[in-house]
Amino acid sequence: MKKAVSVIMSAILVGGIAAGCSSQGGDGKETASNNNAQKDAGQKVSISIWTLDTHLFADPVIEDFKKENPNIDVQLTKYGVDPFKEALKVAANSKTLPDLWFTWGGSLGSFYPENGLTMDLTQVAKDHGWSEKYNKAAIDMSTFGGKISGVPLHLNVLGMWYPKSVYSKFSLKAPATFADFEAQLKTIKDGGVTPLSFGGKGGWHTMRLTEQLLEHFAGPELHDKLKGLQASWNDPAVVKTFEKLKEYTDKGYFSKGYISLDPNEADALIYQEKAGFVMEGTWFDRNIMKAGFDPTKFDVFNFPNEQKPSRVSSFTEMLQINGKIDKAKQDAALKLAEFMTGAAEVSKHVEKYATPAALNVTYSDKTPHIKQMMDNSKDGTFLITDQALPQIIAQKLFECQDKVALGEWTPQQAAEAMEKASADYKSKQK
Repeated sequence: MKKAVSVIMSAILVGGIAAGCSSQGGDGKETASNNNAQKDAGQKVSISIWTLDTHLFADPVIEDFKKENPNIDVQLTKYGVDPFKEALKVAANSKTLPDLWFTWGGSLGSFYPENGLTMDLTQVAKDHGWSEKYNKAAIDMSTFGGKISGVPLHLNVLGMWYPKSVYSKFSLKAPATFADFEAQLKTIKDGGVTPLSFGGKGGWHTMRLTEQLLEHFAGPELHDKLKGLQASWNDPAVVKTFEKLKEYTDKGYFSKGYISLDPNEADALIYQEKAGFVMEGTWFDRNIMKAGFDPTKFDVFNFPNEQKPSRVSSFTEMLQINGKIDKAKQDAALKLAEFMTGAAEVSKHVEKYATPAALNVTYSDKTPHIKQMMDNSKDGTFLITDQALPQIIAQKLFECQDKVALGEWTPQQAAEAMEKASADYKSKQK
């Protein structure tokens, strides 16, 4: 998971963008047979699923599923991003995980199969023809230790979004260079508008800018080595990254008090056209509509890091199935997961899905930026930082961002803290 994923987009473009069997679960053929037998016999089964409150597709899709599968009762619970991460952590430790849950790829999603908590879907993927149903890149990023551990849901890339009205006000166009971008920050700030709308609460929102700065200063090769813990974080490129974060803070380019600002509040400033930029993904059209605004009033560009290849941040999202529940529940959870991620249902509710991992999906004109962003990522991607790094080191990065911005640590001290966290982690893996 720590390797560069520049090859991901070539798989995406070839495959087309749309978007198990464990010891307990039997093989895929038995699963399909059991599903039919269960429905015919009228056996009742109840399953639980946890997702995010931003998953607008969940309610209507589950209703569609229940109509087709009246013998399967589905109990849906939704959370905000940070409460969700905490709820999953608590549930994993207390052995109270739901039957089916949403999660991310990388080190976030790998925790569950690494600890024997998920159903191995490798054989199911073969028997159910996943290679013809889901983008290969999404399947690959749902694979840990050689085993497929999640049903691919989304395949996302990120870009720098802005309200067209702000650009129009200052007669700007998408920056071609990093110097152009910094000049625009100053122009927007001098014009009385907050340039950068990032919510520091939780760390991950600000991280999206930090990783783009690191890609700029380190370059693709060193950036990948840092995330793979194959190079020292006490590096001039890391120091420069933290220096730039501090500079932007001191110049007032962020909202006042952004370190404790909720990411949803930061996004709201963009919706209301009161700020210049935010780093968001292919789901942002949907979020703009949910907030009651018009996506056509916004646009997006790749962060101008001036590296070759010019890569953008990416990640996958999936649905994982509890490996500790009985077979009837596993079969029902698998059936729901494949239903929720399949091209037919995705196409029906595509405006609510952002970038599905399913192939052969029909997109909506109401989400105008998805194809643009995927086209913008043709030169390659890197795995988003909080999935690429082990979680304990990702949390250290979040701490470093905050302490540098608040003036509690120098950029050099932050780089040293990152290297110490990396060294400590590696020593414990031996």
